[in-house]
Amino acid sequence: MLAAALKRLFIPALILLGLLAGPLTAHAADNDPPARAGRVSEVIGDAWLFDTESKDWVRVTRNQTVAEGDRLRTDERARVSLSVGSTSLWLDERSDLEFSQLDEGRVLLLLAKGDLGLRLRSQEAVSEYKVQTREGKFYAEQQGLFRVEQLDRGSRAYNFEGRMRFEFERGEASQPVWLEDGEQGEFWWAGGPRTERQRLNNDGFGDWLLAQSRAEGDRFASGISQRYVSPETTGADELDRHGRWESSSDYGNIWIPTTVAVDWAPYRYGRWAWSRHWGWTWVDDAPWGYAPFHYGRWVSYGGRWGWAPGVYVARPVYAPALVGWVGGVSVSVGGSYGYGNRPHYGWYPLGPREVYRPPYRHSPAHQHRINIDPDPVTVKRPQRSNRDVAGAVSYLPGQGAAVRALPAAGIGPVRPLPTAPARNELATVLPARAVVDAQVKRAPPDMPWRSENLGRRERERDRQQQLNDVSGPLPSARPMPEVRSEVQAPQQTQPQQRRERPETQRNEMFQAQQQQQQQQQQQQQQQQSQVRQATDRAMEQMRERQGPSRPPGFERQPERSTERSTERQRSPEPQAQQPQAQAPVPMPVPARPQIEAPRPQQPQPQRQDDAGPRRNRAEDGQRANGERRRGEVER
Repeated sequence: MLAAALKRLFIPALILLGLLAGPLTAHAADNDPPARAGRVSEVIGDAWLFDTESKDWVRVTRNQTVAEGDRLRTDERARVSLSVGSTSLWLDERSDLEFSQLDEGRVLLLLAKGDLGLRLRSQEAVSEYKVQTREGKFYAEQQGLFRVEQLDRGSRAYNFEGRMRFEFERGEASQPVWLEDGEQGEFWWAGGPRTERQRLNNDGFGDWLLAQSRAEGDRFASGISQRYVSPETTGADELDRHGRWESSSDYGNIWIPTTVAVDWAPYRYGRWAWSRHWGWTWVDDAPWGYAPFHYGRWVSYGGRWGWAPGVYVARPVYAPALVGWVGGVSVSVGGSYGYGNRPHYGWYPLGPREVYRPPYRHSPAHQHRINIDPDPVTVKRPQRSNRDVAGAVSYLPGQGAAVRALPAAGIGPVRPLPTAPARNELATVLPARAVVDAQVKRAPPDMPWRSENLGRRERERDRQQQLNDVSGPLPSARPMPEVRSEVQAPQQTQPQQRRERPETQRNEMFQAQQQQQQQQQQQQQQQQSQVRQATDRAMEQMRERQGPSRPPGFERQPERSTERSTERQRSPEPQAQQPQAQAPVPMPVPARPQIEAPRPQQPQPQRQDDAGPRRNRAEDGQRANGERRRGEVER
């Protein structure tokens, strides 16, 4: 009887506890940091990462971690390559990108300025990634290579491979727009949604994207590392180029780097960088130094260091640095407290059976995912800690000193720390470290840039406008006056003068003909320039009514003014030809009248109104005297 009553009370109590534990577990999981992070694969030029805590821009280096909420910027002639698992991203010069969301199942990229290239290699990434601009959002519907550009008055997308969709940010009645292979589109809002689609027109950044995508695609397609680690392990594509795989009965599959320093040990050659999500994060100097320092464990195998990724996990959880910390106040043999000759702070790589305790706020489920371990029956692993391995502990001997290897005699007295030191504790003893050339590359001289893809017509028009502003219109733009003698000689005297000085008369006639030919050529050039200017004005008026123009595209006003001032300094050649164009025509001497040289018929100068297609003519498609269609002018 009593047992039945207790049973009736116990079952509802269990149900109530389960209902209460559910929200608590969900709340604890919400406090977990992001399980995914991005890697800076390569930096060309100067790129910057905004530190939200210090409110300052920090220089970006290779193998640096980017996370949710981070903001990246690139300077003039700078580019950044990034990777998140199997997905690759490329940022062009003068670009501004923010990782609004970066976690499992969601990636939202806010492109405020510039160009962004995106390579999606899995169907899961296709459903996760979104790129947002001021006009709307871009979604990939198939695996492929895409590019999104934020213009001054709109957005532009390039679909190199795959299929993508664009949805306007405003306007509930606006319909989505799809782009197929080899197609690009421009999107803007002018009283309503506006779209312009055309075939793909590539430029310097597009060619660079294709080359980078092919190179990385070959590594993903033929990589041996994918047999042992998931392609979603960020940085795993670099392992095959810098090491080899071996099999161990104690640790399973092990990756061993081929080229390291004599005193090399994991987490020694690099630097510590602060992250608001995870705290102190390791940034390694080696080109392959990302995946082995944020996933798996390190083992001392056959007198060498090897990386053991452990069991195959499709979606591994990112860790800032899988190390154990040592240092702080310790107890000496005599019972006194102090530092002595021991390091202020030190660290060592964790082994396969050592537990990593995150220093940041986390849930038990998050810690379990980082410390996941395979069945010990199939893989036997010893209980030895890497802290006892000679040369494994790296430490900071003092303020501003370089990282060193702790001698074997000093390992015993060192006290292990339960967690990583705080930001102000470790920052005071970190050495000042300048950015090395191996981590930040300089742009090759033959690399194409977006600033070099500006329209030639814009530059030619600027030069012509500058020439007109400095020296005014050329004399050949006005009708050339006739050259006549001030004294008219009698008709009967002309044969006598011709017989007396035939050589002088021929020279003067030849000079007059030369002057006339030069003036005619200058007049034709001026007329052609007027035609181009009038045509460009008509085309600009049409573009203002229609929205974003076709490539070369829009240019920001500060950038256009900068380029124009540079070109003004580089174009003194037209001014040097000005004196020759304004040379006066020699007049005949009054005392010796001469016969006028035969003058070829001069073309009538065109009026300014007829110098090119006017606005109504450009719209009607007419072709009047002195006008050209748009295609002919551009060619």
